[in-house]
Amino acid sequence: MLSPRFEEALAYAARRHGAQVRHNTGTPYVSHLLATCAIVLEEGGGETAAIGALLHDVLEDQPTGRGALREAFGDDVYRIVHDCTDADATERTGLTWWERKREHLGRMSTEAGAESLLVIAADKVCSLQSLVDDLHRFGPALFDRSARSAGELLWNYREVLKILEGRLGERPVVVRLRRLVTEFAVAVDARR
Repeated sequence: MLSPRFEEALAYAARRHGAQVRHNTGTPYVSHLLATCAIVLEEGGGETAAIGALLHDVLEDQPTGRGALREAFGDDVYRIVHDCTDADATERTGLTWWERKREHLGRMSTEAGAESLLVIAADKVCSLQSLVDDLHRFGPALFDRSARSAGELLWNYREVLKILEGRLGERPVVVRLRRLVTEFAVAVDARR
């Protein structure tokens, strides 16, 4: 089912993200990559999508050359990682957060393939679940040290959800994301 190529991607992700932690809890960042990968596999994604899930943040979070990534894992995995990336860590464009998010939403709407959308959905489920948990754990003070406000994050998650609903339909991962967006909105409103 999973070949040595998957094992290579797992080791690569662990090496690239090994020193990185989740910003609110200090949890090793690789936990997010593993959780995203698990959702992709549980949703019926194949090995290519699973590898894309393991590597989906490598361009965004780590100085990684696009050519090196493509050479190591092929065009199919590279495409998924590219589709998941809103801003390359080595080639920051100088765009604002809003501009980057809008550009990424546009690419999701028109260019991203089904495997990429599955990884994006799994990533958003994992990220939003962590955010909701952190909001319950730390309260609204969570946003005192955040670069983004709760309202900005909620806007982005809602926009991503609209695209995923339109392109993936009622897959379980999309239904899960919808529930989390609603839970996040309620938690934010309750804490105001």
